[in-house]
Amino acid sequence: MTSADLDAVDPFHRFVLLAVIDLRNRSDTPVHSFDVTGVCEDLIDEFEGLAEMIPGGVTRQRVIEALTTLEEADLLGKERTESPTGKGRPAYSLAIDEPAILDQLADDERFAPAVERVRD
Repeated sequence: MTSADLDAVDPFHRFVLLAVIDLRNRSDTPVHSFDVTGVCEDLIDEFEGLAEMIPGGVTRQRVIEALTTLEEADLLGKERTESPTGKGRPAYSLAIDEPAILDQLADDERFAPAVERVRD
């Protein structure tokens, strides 16, 4: 993955990607949209600067659209998992060089504090 790939997505998509990395660091992969939405909400609550960057806030629908865009940009891999009720649902895993992406995100002062938390 090159920096040009990350430059191709807007700040909200980068934010969602950071949430996916956070879940991966907890060994909670592949991720589902509802888990990513929860992490996004937690990050916004914890880091005030992120809320300003995301007009309209975080909704599950926006996260689903971002996950789809990230998968189409080859930043995430897509697979299907089965819910407890037996229904198939999309799940996402990282398809990137995680340390390099975190370094790039940390260079953006809007993301730097959240990246530090994700790395810890």
